Amino acid sequence: MSTLRRITPALILLILSPLIAEFLLGDFNIRQLGYLAIFIPLYGASALFIREITRRMKRGWPTMLLLALVYAFVAEGFVNQTLFNQNYAGQHLLAYGFIPFLGTSLNYTIYILSLHVIWSISTPIALAEGIAGSRSKEPWLRNWELVFVGVLSLLGLAGTTASTIERFHFVASIAQYISVSVAILILIFLAFKIFRASNDTETDIKNDEQLISKAPSIWIIFIVSFILTTAFQVWFHYAPGHKLNALLGVIVFLALDILALMLFINWSRRVDWKTQHIVAAATGAVATYGWFGLRRLLVSGHTALGVPTTTIDLVGQVMLLLAILGMSYLALRRLRN
Repeated sequence: MSTLRRITPALILLILSPLIAEFLLGDFNIRQLGYLAIFIPLYGASALFIREITRRMKRGWPTMLLLALVYAFVAEGFVNQTLFNQNYAGQHLLAYGFIPFLGTSLNYTIYILSLHVIWSISTPIALAEGIAGSRSKEPWLRNWELVFVGVLSLLGLAGTTASTIERFHFVASIAQYISVSVAILILIFLAFKIFRASNDTETDIKNDEQLISKAPSIWIIFIVSFILTTAFQVWFHYAPGHKLNALLGVIVFLALDILALMLFINWSRRVDWKTQHIVAAATGAVATYGWFGLRRLLVSGHTALGVPTTTIDLVGQVMLLLAILGMSYLALRRLRN
């Protein structure tokens, strides 16, 4: 196998992760693609490193999701510090449900951590593994390549941290840093000690289950994923916009997360659960980001960071969504073949 063919899924993941995380959502427009030079180390290298470590240690999606949550805590607790900065980019992200004792908002914390787990890390990994076809569970990188990706990720995280502190002049307290560090250590322990190594097909938790029922069709998986992720995104803006009780906001966020986990854990134990189902779930999340990002550019007339929208941006946004959906279709075809 040629080197290019071997690393093609890894290269796709490097680019796909930042495209979904920042551009599909409408944080940046198509004319700002030059920012990929910053976002590939920050998002792509991190997603690829998480994926490679998980597959090298023969773990499955439970480990992958926990490591994605580790990344989320690093990104928002240490790097951007949005978990604690009440005036990050002038957005007042913590205003809804802010708890002075904790110095954060549980509403925003649940939202932004889920955002990274679902869209920044898990969705692009699922699509890249689907495109890899029969190599979806195999490591894609040599040892030195993995080290390079790990260093690239650290540089991206460190560089963004320095830039964020310089730009917003905010540094979290020692207690806040410690709380994030403890959460990260617990998650890493759970990722590698609770879920054991396995050569099974899809997930670690599948081993001890009696495989009887059939999994839903990929269309059902797609629709459920789309509905749940759309509800999650809509609720984040609806609840504070209508000044609903902040505790209710937290309860609904948790209910959506728990419902999604319960459904997909149950389905993943079914006899015919395959990588196609994971790709279908990821495609549902892509569709949610797609319509939400396009709506943002259309209705607000600018990106999330205030850059005015042009016709080129709208066309580019549609083309980006179609391109990523095309990757999903390609992944499903390769897996079916």
